[in-house]
Amino acid sequence: MRQQWMDGLRGVTVVAVVLLHAELTAGPLPWLAAVNQALEPYRMPLLMTLSGMLLARSLSRGARRHLTGKVRAILWPYAVWTLLDVAHLAADALAAGEPLPPGLLRRLVYDPTSYLWFLAFLFCYHVLATPLPGRLRTAAGPALVLLGGALEPTDLSRFVTLAGWFLVGDLVARVVGPRVPPTMAGRIARVRWGVLASVGRQSIVYYACHLIVMVYAVRLAREAGVTDPRATVAVAVVVPLATGALLVRLRRHRWVDALFVWPRVESTAGTEQSGVAAPGVVPART
Repeated sequence: MRQQWMDGLRGVTVVAVVLLHAELTAGPLPWLAAVNQALEPYRMPLLMTLSGMLLARSLSRGARRHLTGKVRAILWPYAVWTLLDVAHLAADALAAGEPLPPGLLRRLVYDPTSYLWFLAFLFCYHVLATPLPGRLRTAAGPALVLLGGALEPTDLSRFVTLAGWFLVGDLVARVVGPRVPPTMAGRIARVRWGVLASVGRQSIVYYACHLIVMVYAVRLAREAGVTDPRATVAVAVVVPLATGALLVRLRRHRWVDALFVWPRVESTAGTEQSGVAAPGVVPART
């Protein structure tokens, strides 16, 4: 069973991603900018580390089942929500009588400026890590973090750095975790994360839907006359999280579940997890 504290921390990172996009979409607010700046060094490395902590358990099922599971639970929602992202941008452009944004069709394959880049990276990391033995993964994690930090800040350096944190998570789960004293492990397990753990358990739902929902919620609020940044930021945070919670409840219906995991005959709601958010529509980098 997935540990409560991992779900809780994952929920924290998902909320942190929502706060970042709320600032970009509905801000600015000085306090929110300060919070996001403080979270910047930790947000995505922590999310990727938590994802990596699930790697060994998934690999233990065999390479074929591991990769099949990641196609179903990571690549599929990436494709579905990328298509929705592109469709909404195209619809906005056509409604405004403007030409389609440059590079729009490229998003159907991959676009590092889209909020869904995290899912693309995560799927690549799972594929690349599949043939690597444990010892090599152990050495590669810290080395890639250092290498990525030494590179110029580009998409490549981000890819390398976060690959390192992904493998660091794997290292922590395989090597550090079993050595944690039982008393300390018991104290950690007693922490109550509440709603954050619920968000973390279904992080793929909140992550995939939040920015598209946020953009339209803020737009509707402004059209209704809401101009105070404090109010629009509240809308930008509350509405996507509430929508995510609603979609989680609706995952018992196959057509909703199919938005987040490759559909099959029997329902898989809640059984396939990508480990993300496991961090869109707004050209921003998280």
